[in-house]
Amino acid sequence: MESRVTVHPDYMLKKPSGPSAPKLFLDQRVVPFGVNVAGALEAGLYRFADRTGIRPALIVTGLMVGVSALLMSMQRSQQPTRASVYRR
Repeated sequence: MESRVTVHPDYMLKKPSGPSAPKLFLDQRVVPFGVNVAGALEAGLYRFADRTGIRPALIVTGLMVGVSALLMSMQRSQQPTRASVYRR
């Protein structure tokens, strides 16, 4: 049988060139910004919950219901009516 070397002996001696510029931008700019925004939203949610006395889960649920109702109404306004379909 013939033995094949899949990893060269000097593999461990070579250092990788490092992360690419887009990965560095993502890791150093985008992710920290997103974490800061999420933290600010969470702090605002808890502050609002303390002032109103409503549990944070109910506030988030109400916001999600409102957003979904808004999206559904926007989708309905984009759909053609039966009358406009038959006019063509």
